[in-house]
Amino acid sequence: MKKWGIIIVTVVVFAALYFIEFSKIETGNGSSNSIPTLDNLKFDETAQNWEDFYKVRATIIDGQTAEFEIPKKLKEKIGSEMKLNGAAVFFSPGCKFIGDKIAVHSLFLYPTLGLANACIHLPEVAMRWTIQINLADDWIISQTDMIDAVVNVSGTFRIDTSKPYEAAFFLDNANIKFAQEKEVKF
Repeated sequence: MKKWGIIIVTVVVFAALYFIEFSKIETGNGSSNSIPTLDNLKFDETAQNWEDFYKVRATIIDGQTAEFEIPKKLKEKIGSEMKLNGAAVFFSPGCKFIGDKIAVHSLFLYPTLGLANACIHLPEVAMRWTIQINLADDWIISQTDMIDAVVNVSGTFRIDTSKPYEAAFFLDNANIKFAQEKEVKF
């Protein structure tokens, strides 16, 4: 009997602590019913555009090709201008030295710096959100600028799944600029 009493008291104490902790969460700022830590998230056009890429599914077929399931909403954006922000990943064929600066004419864009800096990505996962940015004009930057670069880009959206290990999604004739700290919405 004493054993059951201890168990019941323990459950009641945990329930009370649970209730007290969740009663501290203030819901909303007026009419909103959201948790305060999520109130400051801003979903602008660039953040919403990334959502479509997260729904893409890729299946590797023979080690060279992949089959994609691309949402209709993303396919409808082909040929239209798309804006994104994310982490710039530079690669040799997309850059050339000009004195002490670097002229970038193409790069990859990843949704976050964390993904850009990760050592290992499963190919079928990385294929979903690796976007090749082909710039309208060379972008002249320093090597220091290339470290952990977060950028805003806009360009004409295109899908080409013929070389999935490079990129299946492209922004062509793109414009680019460094994102200001307040603009970064990861």
